[in-house]
Amino acid sequence: MLAMDSTTLTRTLKIMSRHGWIGRRHGTDRREWRLRLSKAGEGQLKRALPHWEKAQAQLRLQLGQHQWDELARLTNNVTNAVTERGDLS
Repeated sequence: MLAMDSTTLTRTLKIMSRHGWIGRRHGTDRREWRLRLSKAGEGQLKRALPHWEKAQAQLRLQLGQHQWDELARLTNNVTNAVTERGDLS
């Protein structure tokens, strides 16, 4: 689960689109967009994933399993609170 400010999301999607990492098409509503990773995006993800996994493994070792699990639980709680409320402002 991911909660992200709409401005941050828009900025990030523009960058991804400019690099050709995502494709998009209209949904059933004119305001709706359907996004997907392009072939270039899949390649970028494949290149980045080992670095992400290494960082996650290092953090897990530093924190220990109990704190790692607690971090995951708290992160999920925060994400749920944000998505249920819709906006924290």
